[in-house]
Amino acid sequence: MAEQNARTKELLDAVQDDPTAIDLELAEELLDAEGASGRATALQAISVIATEEPDRVLEYTDRVVELLDDDVLSVRSTAALALTSLARNRPDTVVPAVPSLVDILGEEPPLFRFRAAGALAPLTADHPDAFVEHTDHLFELLLDGPTFDDDPRAIAMSDELSAEEKQRTLSTLAGRSDEWKRARTRSNAAREVVANVLVEVARVGPEEIESRLDRILEMLSDDDAAVRGAGIEMIRHVAEDDPDAVEDAIDPLLALLDDVEFVRARTIRALGYAEAGPAIEPLREIASTDSNDDIADLAADTADWLGENS
Repeated sequence: MAEQNARTKELLDAVQDDPTAIDLELAEELLDAEGASGRATALQAISVIATEEPDRVLEYTDRVVELLDDDVLSVRSTAALALTSLARNRPDTVVPAVPSLVDILGEEPPLFRFRAAGALAPLTADHPDAFVEHTDHLFELLLDGPTFDDDPRAIAMSDELSAEEKQRTLSTLAGRSDEWKRARTRSNAAREVVANVLVEVARVGPEEIESRLDRILEMLSDDDAAVRGAGIEMIRHVAEDDPDAVEDAIDPLLALLDDVEFVRARTIRALGYAEAGPAIEPLREIASTDSNDDIADLAADTADWLGENS
């Protein structure tokens, strides 16, 4: 073990100080190290090389995917990081890892979910079919999965704590405020990747989404504007395929016409594709009052089209 620790340190020094000196044979050896630090360091080395020279580490992809199921969280998380580097440069090689990466989106901590999402994001445009079989799971992760929305300070308000314990807990939490903010940002980013994946599923397989309209409607009331916007895009894709299939979405869409700008713009387009006659007058109102000229023009054009075709 002492020799393995020394080899791990040698590789770690190269990763941190001189990536050009990384010994890939040593990294390959340490992928099967008994100590978790050795496996994690090997994955760090692969991640670094994959960023600049992905072809040099493609042969290790299968082993990296296997390490997503390692017994040690730090190893699993670093494997997800390595796959992120590979996915950005050679997305085809990461497609076999989609089932494992999707499962990780439901796990803690937020950093782990964030890294898994980072590996999945580059696959969405060119490999949306890889996600179709996971549609229901993705909805569950997005709408019922882990979040980081609670105020950590609520921990200190427990009736079981004395006044002194509450103050001490608040002081401890105050010192970790940056950590909490990072965790919340990562958690939200992972959710947004899931939402974007579902948009791509709707684009390539609207029939897969049509029967799940109730879940999309849940997205329209999400606190995150990016998730609301993704839900609107999904409705648009379904409506392109079959306008009648989104009839139940028209009223919820109309309620979003006073949302933030990008959500309003997407809503207007979706109402057009949905051939939503009830939207004509609200759209004409937007066309005459909205301070954003692009949105006003889009609303006017959509209202005119609906007036002629709905």
